[in-house]
Parts: sequence; structure tokens; C-alpha cells
Amino acid sequence: MLSPGRPRHSHGVVRGLLVGLLGTACSTAPPYTGWTPEQLYEHGQRAYDEGDWREARRAFERLVLNFPGYDRAVEARHYLARALFEDEEYLSAVAEYTRITQLYPDDQRSARAWMGLCHSYAAMSPHPERDQQYTVQARNTCHQVAGDFQGKPIGDSAAVVARDMHNKLGQKEFGVGQWYFQRKIYESAEHVFCRLLEDYPDTDAAPTALARLSEIYDRWGWDDDREEARAWLLRTYPESPEARALDAVAPSDSVPPVGSRAPPGQPSPPQCLSGGG
Repeated sequence: MLSPGRPRHSHGVVRGLLVGLLGTACSTAPPYTGWTPEQLYEHGQRAYDEGDWREARRAFERLVLNFPGYDRAVEARHYLARALFEDEEYLSAVAEYTRITQLYPDDQRSARAWMGLCHSYAAMSPHPERDQQYTVQARNTCHQVAGDFQGKPIGDSAAVVARDMHNKLGQKEFGVGQWYFQRKIYESAEHVFCRLLEDYPDTDAAPTALARLSEIYDRWGWDDDREEARAWLLRTYPESPEARALDAVAPSDSVPPVGSRAPPGQPSPPQCLSGGG
């Protein structure tokens, strides 16, 4: 008979408390304790195939940390880098891809790592209105990959990304010039548009910048500069919407000829780019 005031815990309750405490202690132990590298690799690969990026990351991180000499360590790092990318951990993906290129420069899969770097930087490229640090890094990295693997599918893919990033930088520059233009700060707008045409003449923003220059010169009453800008627009970007709109308003034979100071086949730039203005 229990004495008065003694707690009435059954053996089952006490056992349950002990199991709970034991489970709590075990949960603080590092994951995958005692696993072999083969087990970690298979588990990580299975998680990756199932789209469980975080579990894949955890398994491959443990594998490359604990077993750097494992004969499939390079493949494990590639899985890790791709899992980081898929999980939108782009900076970490950049770090891992960079590590792969440094540790295994002669590995036959190094091209994949370089392309991973290209895509990771591109994924961090923000809207054109924001700082374009990663866009510049993406363009430069992808351009390097395109050059190193020229004529191969991976080089062609990198070239496409590099062009997209370059085009975005032109859009960024145009946005700055347009900001000044809309506020009628034409001197600053002209400077930015001319700089755009120097640095990004092969982007979608270039013909629009020329059209804006034409408008600025028209408002200033600089007829020669306006016609020179229009002539360059028609000759250099004839298929652009801006050139087509200009051609529809004024026939091309109404635009006075411009003496070219560029190599044969290249139209002369607006006067602001050739030292005038």
C-alpha cells in the first residue's frame, strides 16, 4: 500500500520518460554517425533524385568533409554543388564550384563545374535597376567559359548566358540615362547615352539610346547632331523598332549622308562619340 503523499507513477510512465530523455540525447548527435562513404553517397544521390535538395546537401557535405579521399569525391562535390544551386543557395554553389575547379582542374568534368559557375552567377543577377555586381561577374565568367570551350555545346550555352548578361548591363545603363531624360536633365542624359553606345553598342538598349540622343539634339536645336544620330540608327540598327519608326516618319533618302570616320562598312558614331557635341 502506498503511503500518503507518495507519487503514483507506474513503471510504464517512468520507462516512457527514460525513453524520451534517451531520444532527446540521441537527437543531438551528429547526423549519419557511423555511416560509410558508400552509404552517404547512395543516400545523397537518392535524396537528390527525389528533389530533396537539403538532405542531399547534408549527406554530400558530410561525405566530402569526412572522406576527402573517397574515390567518388569529385562526383559527390558535383552533386553537392548542384543541390546547392537547386536549393537557391547560389553563393554557396559558387564556392563549391570554385573549389571543384581548383581541386580538380584536370578532371574531365571540370567543364561542368565552370558552367555551374556561369549559371550560379547568372542566377544572382538582379533586376537592371539594382546593383549589377553579379551580372558583371556572370558575364565575365560565362564569356571565359565560352572562349575556353568554343565550338562545343557547353561553350555555346555559356555564350548565350554571357550575351544575356551583357544585354542586361546595357539595360541598366539605359535606365540611368532615361531617369535623367524624363526629368529633362539633358546634359547628363546625353553623357549616359553616349557612354552606353561606347560600352554596349551590341545590346538591345543601343538603338533606343540613339533615338533618345536624336530627341535631345532636336530639343537643343542641334540639327546636324540630330541627323547624324538618326543616320547611325538607320544604318547600324535597321531592324530595330526605333529605326523602323524613324524610317516610317522620314524616308531614308531624306537623311543627309554622313562622312564615315570608322572602318569600311561601319557607320560613323554620333558626334558626342567622336569628340564633338
